[in-house]
Amino acid sequence: MIEVNIRGRGGDRGLVRRMRIALSRSNRSSRLALLALVFACHEPQASRSSTVASVAPAAPVDPAAARGEPSLPLTLLADVDLPGKAVRFDYQDVDPAKQHLVISHMNDACVVVVNLDGSLVRVIPDIPTARGVVVAADVGRIFVTSSPNQLVIIDSDTLAELSRVPTGKSPDGVGWDPSHRVVGVSDQADGGISLIAGSGSGARTQVIVGSETGNVVFDPARATFWITAVMDMPPDQLIGVDPNAARVTERIRLPGCQGAHGLRIHPDGKSAFIACEDNNQLLRVNLDGDHAVALGPTGAGPDVLSIDATLGWLYVAAESGDLTVFDLTRPGVNLLGRDHPGSNAHSVAVDPVTHRAFFPLAKGPKGTPVLRIMQPSHLAAKG
Repeated sequence: MIEVNIRGRGGDRGLVRRMRIALSRSNRSSRLALLALVFACHEPQASRSSTVASVAPAAPVDPAAARGEPSLPLTLLADVDLPGKAVRFDYQDVDPAKQHLVISHMNDACVVVVNLDGSLVRVIPDIPTARGVVVAADVGRIFVTSSPNQLVIIDSDTLAELSRVPTGKSPDGVGWDPSHRVVGVSDQADGGISLIAGSGSGARTQVIVGSETGNVVFDPARATFWITAVMDMPPDQLIGVDPNAARVTERIRLPGCQGAHGLRIHPDGKSAFIACEDNNQLLRVNLDGDHAVALGPTGAGPDVLSIDATLGWLYVAAESGDLTVFDLTRPGVNLLGRDHPGSNAHSVAVDPVTHRAFFPLAKGPKGTPVLRIMQPSHLAAKG
């Protein structure tokens, strides 16, 4: 069950409607599409001011302040026009060596590559339902999950497509193991992970771990892929998979987490963070010992997570467009603040050098796609 509270525009507390939506946990696409529609219909009207890379537009409304919650100290640097249709984006990844940001334009069947100032580098077309993306800089490749059930391999130097290889059903998140040169793909509808050897060009082995899978991340300290899994019988689990032996090495129960999806590993390697999209929680779990957990609330429909390791910030973007940022320097789950980067701003990526946060929006102030670039205010003030 997903319960959505919809508040009136401009913080009008008199207009509150409650929707109760009973959906199968195995049908994530329907859940997210409905959530996206709900929040899009109730997003404040965008202004008609022009937005270009060199001009910082008016800051988005922060609902946290109106609710008396800690407001996140982010500064809006720019809205940069993006090409394509005003439809859903999905995952992103930063290529630090080339100073590129790679963005999956999911419902426009393409991948958009921009410089870290937002300026366009190239649009890579004909990639239907582009979802997960990871840059494997050490082998000069970009991996993108796509329909129908395939992994698209792109040369990160030329940005030309190299090949397409099969995956399991409904591929979603994707991770890269540089030690064994194995690509890990979340086969969401199969509840499994595809392990594709030879930098994505070799044999594929599938390991079933649950009824539905979410994101996948490689843990270099343990030489393990971690993948989130929804189980037939709760609670959901975080699964460790050996990429070489193609077997499950660890199952960690996630009590209090419904719809385990987004995933990141703490920079110190001792714990993991999971976005629980069905009950709007961030769960932190110790990867060793007793697997103790801690929980904290997020926006509605938490999806993509990104870490700024230098600042010790964890960004959690949600389908509602609400952003929550947590303090990684403290134990447990500690909220730094909230913001609202834009309608359905469920995807976030962070440049570890400039600490800029990127939010691709289907509809910016002009009703067309933009890349919203924000930065912690104390850094933006320094220029």
